[in-house]
Amino acid sequence: MLNRALPHALFRIFGHRVCCGSIPGWTAHIGQKWDTYDVAPYNLYNVTWRAQHWVLQNCDD
Repeated sequence: MLNRALPHALFRIFGHRVCCGSIPGWTAHIGQKWDTYDVAPYNLYNVTWRAQHWVLQNCDD
């Protein structure tokens, strides 16, 4: 229950933008050189993608 409180709160605040919104292309140029998330996990695009994926997985009821 507690592990779902944060994603549910984020979803209530931001709606579908937090899980389904498109990630801006410029984020691929921040942090590590862009590559797939398993190769460049600290690229801003990949961090944002993982956060969206986490919220989406934890909001499924």
